[in-house]
Amino acid sequence: MIKRMIIFSSLLLLFLAGCQSADDNQDGDQEQLEISTTIFAIEDFISKIGGEYVNVESIYPPNADAHTFEPSSRDMVELARKDLFIYSGVGMEPFATQAESILKDEKVEVAAIGEDIPLRGEADHGHADEEHYHEEEAEDNGDIIINGMNDHYHSGDTASLEAETSIDEDIEEWNWYFRTEGSEDWELDENANGPSFETQINDTLEVKLELTDADGEVITESGIVELLIDNHDGESGIGDPHVFLDPIISMQLAENINNLLIEKMPEHEDYFTENFEELKGQLEQVDQELAQTIGEADHPQMIVSHAAYGYWEDRYGLEQISIHGLSSSQEPSQSALVEIVDTAREYDLKYVVFERNISSRISEIIQDEIGADSAVLSNMETITEEDIENGEDYFSLMQKNIETLEMVLND
Repeated sequence: MIKRMIIFSSLLLLFLAGCQSADDNQDGDQEQLEISTTIFAIEDFISKIGGEYVNVESIYPPNADAHTFEPSSRDMVELARKDLFIYSGVGMEPFATQAESILKDEKVEVAAIGEDIPLRGEADHGHADEEHYHEEEAEDNGDIIINGMNDHYHSGDTASLEAETSIDEDIEEWNWYFRTEGSEDWELDENANGPSFETQINDTLEVKLELTDADGEVITESGIVELLIDNHDGESGIGDPHVFLDPIISMQLAENINNLLIEKMPEHEDYFTENFEELKGQLEQVDQELAQTIGEADHPQMIVSHAAYGYWEDRYGLEQISIHGLSSSQEPSQSALVEIVDTAREYDLKYVVFERNISSRISEIIQDEIGADSAVLSNMETITEEDIENGEDYFSLMQKNIETLEMVLND
């Protein structure tokens, strides 16, 4: 985050050089709105609704991972020369809030068209800006107090606990034991022998401390403390940002785009609205085809490289077995990998579904482990050079997605 802020701050000087171009772009009557955007689906909706009155281009290069993309200095200068910068505002574009703060001094209108859309799994309290850690708590069983627990951790965090005791007897060993959630067997931490316990956690852990004397007899032991993992994976915390895969929510995104274009060019309201209604009808058709394809499938389970398809779960009954989390950068724990393989074998799943803009060596390992074939879905974040050359749009790619679902869910 600090590095990103430095990069964006350093771009301010570059923007000054582009201001004159931006001014020239926006003086007088315009025949076209110059628009920059992010997600491919949004770019396509803007193009279809705006038609001849917009010139829109995504800031993402082909095959970019929207979760991790960082714009270059050149990208940001180009943004400063546009009339509009439209992004989703649902947590997909990590750079957008910094871009918005910089662009406010330019003659560039910034719009987050999805910021008011309720997200799947969104918590009532916001975690979007948290840097980690939470209020520390203590476990007290009378003889031992364990300090330093957070209310929850994220995968890869380091948990540091400190024990206090009121025992007067001579303590020979401070034995820290831990086990993963659901396990019955305790494991001794050979590296810990004292009041301090520290570990990097990827799974929810249970921890307890046992004090022994010089004869190896147990003097007392603590209560069990839980180091809870909460990665905000769509069940709690930050909501699922993949709203553009849901054709019903996409109608709301498209309507917001239509309203924005009408606001900017009210003289073309009838034109924009007619295009929006046509787009809405196409989205309704996609909704019907997804409902039929998933609803009539032999099984609803599907192994996917990252958890982009939660809205299909909620609306159509799909069951995604995701290897990575909501972001492609969220790595699975070892126990999660074992569970994925076990689930794949339980349901005799024949495919692992990849995405062209996200490479996943872990997904390839799981594919080899279960002897599965590969399939591909378009997550509508970005598209490939080949897709561009073939003139693919949201609906042609969604049709290919439906064909993939028919194959994966019926074999």
